[in-house]
Amino acid sequence: MGSKDLERFIYELCTTAVLGFPQGPAQDHESPDFLATNDGRIVGVEIQEFIQGAYSGGAAARKAESTRAAIMQTARRDFETRCPGVYLYVTSHWIHSNAWEGRSVRGLARKVASLVEHLLPPAPNPGESSSQRVVDYDDLDAAGLADRLSHLTILRHRRLTSGLWVAIEVGFSSRDLDALQIQVNAKEAKVPAYRQDCDELWLVLFTGALPSGGFDFEALPGHRLVSSFDHVVFLDAVSGKAVMLAG
Repeated sequence: MGSKDLERFIYELCTTAVLGFPQGPAQDHESPDFLATNDGRIVGVEIQEFIQGAYSGGAAARKAESTRAAIMQTARRDFETRCPGVYLYVTSHWIHSNAWEGRSVRGLARKVASLVEHLLPPAPNPGESSSQRVVDYDDLDAAGLADRLSHLTILRHRRLTSGLWVAIEVGFSSRDLDALQIQVNAKEAKVPAYRQDCDELWLVLFTGALPSGGFDFEALPGHRLVSSFDHVVFLDAVSGKAVMLAG
C-alpha cells in the first residue's frame, strides 16, 4: 500500500470512527493531505503516523522493523532464484536490537536463504497438505544467525503458488503522552500554510499493526494536547477506536 493509499484508508476510517469528522468527498491534496467541504466550509485533514521514538532524523525502532522485513524479502527472492517453483511460508523471530542497518540486509538475507535451502522440508506426502521444519539453535548457530534469530519456521504447503517470508514483530505499547505532544508540535510550524487552503483543520495521528507504532489506549481518555489545529484525534487503525485529544 502506497503512502497516499494508506492516508486515504485512514481518512475513510475516520469518517465512521470520529464524531464530527467531515463526511463529504475528500480531494487529494498536499499540505494538508486532504481537503473536504463540510457545511460550506473547506476542511483540511493532515494524516500523521505515530511512531515511538520518532524525531527529525527518523525512528530507530521503525528502521529496524523495515530492515528485518527487507532481509526476509531479499532472502525469499534469493531462494526462489535457486529453487524455482518451490514456494514456502517462512516465519522468523529476530532478536530485537536498534543496531540494524540497511547494509546488513544483503549478508543476512544470503544466510537465511542458504539455511532454508539446506533445511528445506520434503514435499508433502500424499494425503498431507503441508510439511514443515522448525529450525533449532544448533542450525542457527552453524549458519551464523544465532545472535540475530531466535526462531525460524519453514512451511511447505501443497497449494502455495507464491512465497511469503515474514518477520514476526512483537513489542510493547507506549504510554508516553509527551511523545504524542512532541509529534503534534512537529506539525505546528506548518499550520499557517495549511490554513491558506482551508477554514478548519484536523490532525489525525494513527497507529497501525507494527509494534513501533503501538500506543496504550487506556492512557488516552481524558488527556488533552496543546495544538493550534482545530481538532486532533488519535486513531487505532487496527481496531478502529478513536480518541479526541484536542478541539
